Amino acid sequence: MAVEQAEPLALTHRLAREISAALARQAPACAPDPAPPALWQALGGGRSNLCWRIPAPDGDLVLKLYHVQNAGPVFPNDPEAEAACLLHLQGQALAPQLLAHWQGAEGPCLLYRHLPGPLWERDVTQVARLLRRLHGVPLPKALHGLRRGPDGSAALRQEIRAQAQGVAGEEADDMFEDWAERLMHQLPAAEIPPLQDPCLIHGDPVPGNLVAGPEGLRLIDWQCPALGDPCVDLATFLSPAMQYLYRGEPLSAPERADFLAAYDDPRIIRRLEALWPFLSARIIAHCESRAARGSAADARAAELERHGG
Repeated sequence: MAVEQAEPLALTHRLAREISAALARQAPACAPDPAPPALWQALGGGRSNLCWRIPAPDGDLVLKLYHVQNAGPVFPNDPEAEAACLLHLQGQALAPQLLAHWQGAEGPCLLYRHLPGPLWERDVTQVARLLRRLHGVPLPKALHGLRRGPDGSAALRQEIRAQAQGVAGEEADDMFEDWAERLMHQLPAAEIPPLQDPCLIHGDPVPGNLVAGPEGLRLIDWQCPALGDPCVDLATFLSPAMQYLYRGEPLSAPERADFLAAYDDPRIIRRLEALWPFLSARIIAHCESRAARGSAADARAAELERHGG
């Protein structure tokens, strides 16, 4: 996720020098110096890191400067995990092409080929098929060090409780203590076990991280990946809160039905239905934690999530 924000020219000049050095070390075949910082375009759309689009002779580049302090329990912000996933997914029509990554003077940096095309807006079947392909990707040893995503009702309860208690702990107002207690009490009593066969999940497949390019839909911003339950990805995309925050409106009932039909895995869809109260509460807790810090958009998103859109 990116943050649209003007940065001092000294910062971009320093990053330009780091890019040239990193390309020379890690991708000498892609080593033409990028355009000067005056031509860089700040990218908006996300809420965690700084990103720029940089003109280059063989195709534009994207530079991401991580603000790792913006990580959270639902959406981590892990530069090493993103680099590992991009390396593994090269050539699989799922993600951008990684060129270099390094620890810079201002923080972790990652450079990849820009994917031309608009952000996704309407065709839910494309997203469903993309996620189904991702969830079928084999898991090599190189990815075994990824975090384990929340898998099963017990793990989701634990994550929801931690977020809710965090909000209540930051705010002295009894309203937040009541909110946290209500959220936990509304969860079903039934326990749903973890999957026996976890897969690679993106962790944040929201509209702002889906690019509809000339060669098809691709996922960007891989800083939240995990080994876990594909239902986490499906619920994040279907979430009324996330659709509102990134697209301005929740999906309609026909769009949700079309998405699930296109994903075409009855076992996972049955599991998604059983886990939905937990997965939705997870998103509510995330939005409430941001609302408690002053985000009116997240407060509205939490309400939409509570009422199913």
